[in-house]
Amino acid sequence: MSPEKKKIYAVIIIAVFCLIIVTGVGNFRAKQLAVDLAGQRVSNTLTLAVADFDNEKLQELIQTQNQQNAYYGELRAKLMQLKTEHQLENIYMLYKDEQNKVWFFVVDARAEDDPAHLALGQLENNASSAVENTLKGKVVQGEYHTTSLGTFVSSYQEVKDAGGKTYAVLAGDIDVKNVTEFLYLTRYVQFGIMAVSLLLIGLIVYLSGRKNIN
Repeated sequence: MSPEKKKIYAVIIIAVFCLIIVTGVGNFRAKQLAVDLAGQRVSNTLTLAVADFDNEKLQELIQTQNQQNAYYGELRAKLMQLKTEHQLENIYMLYKDEQNKVWFFVVDARAEDDPAHLALGQLENNASSAVENTLKGKVVQGEYHTTSLGTFVSSYQEVKDAGGKTYAVLAGDIDVKNVTEFLYLTRYVQFGIMAVSLLLIGLIVYLSGRKNIN
């Protein structure tokens, strides 16, 4: 085998090896990127929701825990609309009673006849660390977790009063089944990189072959 051919084969082997590494790293990162994108979608939805809150009415609702309060129905309707428009599994709000050290649900965007619906005033005995951290100002976005209801990507948003103090946490979930579209997006990018790499390898081989002929 001539030195020129050895160089060509060496270049091809190195290029293919690099392509395999890139593909492997891409597969490893694809899921995390998809989760990040899904988490961002949930966060954007929560931001829209919080911007439309009437803090005075919301704080009154939290204190009275009265489902007959007109704002309760209004709030649920808005969250249900956002949940549908942005294809989320659920949007809900939690409030921590600091005096009694307990969390309870304020609103839930699921239908009231849904067995998983969380009623106003219902206690949450196992608030996640993500909820606790968000209340402390350490907002969590894109949390991948599994519950008895399934596997979700969740994000959390602070609900602040007029003085800027966080008094509740708004959370949103997206089912991992709906993360597939983001996973496909990362796959398309990966396939594009692979295609360009293969074209470059082919171009190198073609140019090297012409050089040898000349």
